[in-house]
Amino acid sequence: MTIPTRARACASFASLATFTTLAACCMPAAAQSPTTQMPEGTTDVDISLIAALVPVSEGRSAMKMIVLPTMSAQWSNGIFAEPGEVGMQLSEDPMFKYGPRLTYGSRSRRADDREDKFSLGIEAGAFANYQLAHNIAFHSSVMYGGGEDRRGVRLHLGGGYGMRLTAHQSLNARAGMNVVNRGYMQSYFGISPEQAARSGKPAYRAGAGVKDIYLSLRWNVDLSTKYALTSGVSLSRLMGSAADSPLTDSPHNAALFTMLTYRW
Repeated sequence: MTIPTRARACASFASLATFTTLAACCMPAAAQSPTTQMPEGTTDVDISLIAALVPVSEGRSAMKMIVLPTMSAQWSNGIFAEPGEVGMQLSEDPMFKYGPRLTYGSRSRRADDREDKFSLGIEAGAFANYQLAHNIAFHSSVMYGGGEDRRGVRLHLGGGYGMRLTAHQSLNARAGMNVVNRGYMQSYFGISPEQAARSGKPAYRAGAGVKDIYLSLRWNVDLSTKYALTSGVSLSRLMGSAADSPLTDSPHNAALFTMLTYRW
């Protein structure tokens, strides 16, 4: 699906890294929506088509084009499903949301991995979001299960700001960072003695810390009551052990996207 020359139509085959990139710039998580405002017994469904230019993997300057059909749903009981994730909101407070969250998809690729093979990755954890004002929000999540040994821990912290431009246009900005444990960092940016012998690169021990920081801008246009067009850009920079890794060609990554959404 993520490679246009192969007709992969199932969203679950996309990598967790790709979904993370897209979520940061164009797919606000259902966990941020005020489910308690929905009438009891109702469901909101969005169907989208995304065209995006994203990094092949973190730390590599090469890019790839993806065309990705997606569907997301949200139920009045708090359950939500997005491409690559499912979860449930447990709070009835419209300003503070929290609950369990599960992400799935193809495991993220190392920068030195040139093979395009499928390996299922699943991370489980929880999220907590706080709506400071109608256009200012803070979001966080902690996930477990990443990395080669599936014991990686990833903490995400971020915030968002929205601004209405006209009656049918708005601009949104998000910024944040990801903090990971040593196991997670070593899996994607470290080089063991065995890997060094095979690749010819020096052995490298990656440590825990801030993996990356990002900034995204999103322009939203309501074409009608049913259709919306969203375009944007996401910029990120690897930090600490990730930026210093011999596997990293460039610590800077960028993603461009446009998305057409139909509200069911």
